[in-house]
Amino acid sequence: MITAFTAYIKTITALTVFAAMAGLLMPNGKFRQYTRWVLGLMVLTAMIQPLLQLFT
Repeated sequence: MITAFTAYIKTITALTVFAAMAGLLMPNGKFRQYTRWVLGLMVLTAMIQPLLQLFT
Protein backbone atom coordinates (compact mmCIF):
# COMPACT_ATOMS: atom_id res chain seq x y z
CA MET A 1 0.00 0.00 0.00
CA ILE A 2 2.77 2.44 0.94
CA THR A 3 4.78 1.58 -2.18
CA ALA A 4 1.76 2.22 -4.40
CA PHE A 5 1.14 5.56 -2.71
CA THR A 6 4.81 6.50 -3.11
CA ALA A 7 4.71 5.60 -6.80
CA TYR A 8 1.52 7.66 -7.19
CA ILE A 9 3.15 10.72 -5.59
CA LYS A 10 6.28 10.31 -7.72
CA THR A 11 4.19 10.11 -10.88
CA ILE A 12 2.21 13.24 -10.02
CA THR A 13 5.40 15.11 -9.14
CA ALA A 14 7.18 14.07 -12.33
CA LEU A 15 4.22 15.06 -14.50
CA THR A 16 3.91 18.41 -12.78
CA VAL A 17 7.61 19.18 -13.20
CA PHE A 18 7.47 18.09 -16.85
CA ALA A 19 4.40 20.26 -17.47
CA ALA A 20 6.06 23.28 -15.86
CA MET A 21 9.26 22.86 -17.86
CA ALA A 22 7.39 22.31 -21.12
CA GLY A 23 5.29 25.40 -20.43
CA LEU A 24 8.40 27.50 -19.91
CA LEU A 25 10.03 26.27 -23.11
CA MET A 26 7.05 26.96 -25.37
CA PRO A 27 6.94 30.22 -27.35
CA ASN A 28 4.11 32.63 -26.64
CA GLY A 29 0.94 32.17 -28.64
CA LYS A 30 -1.87 29.73 -29.19
CA PHE A 31 0.40 26.70 -29.31
CA ARG A 32 1.55 27.44 -25.76
CA GLN A 33 -2.06 27.71 -24.61
CA TYR A 34 -2.99 24.35 -26.13
CA THR A 35 0.15 22.70 -24.75
CA ARG A 36 -0.60 23.93 -21.23
CA TRP A 37 -4.20 22.69 -21.57
CA VAL A 38 -3.12 19.21 -22.69
CA LEU A 39 -0.44 18.92 -20.01
CA GLY A 40 -2.92 20.05 -17.35
CA LEU A 41 -5.35 17.43 -18.57
CA MET A 42 -2.62 14.79 -18.27
CA VAL A 43 -1.89 15.81 -14.68
CA LEU A 44 -5.59 15.75 -13.77
CA THR A 45 -6.02 12.34 -15.37
CA ALA A 46 -3.07 10.99 -13.40
CA MET A 47 -4.56 12.38 -10.19
CA ILE A 48 -7.99 10.85 -10.83
CA GLN A 49 -6.68 7.46 -11.99
CA PRO A 50 -6.75 5.76 -8.53
CA LEU A 51 -10.39 6.77 -8.09
CA LEU A 52 -11.29 5.34 -11.47
CA GLN A 53 -9.62 2.05 -10.55
CA LEU A 54 -11.86 1.79 -7.47
CA PHE A 55 -15.01 1.82 -9.62
CA THR A 56 -13.85 -0.80 -12.13
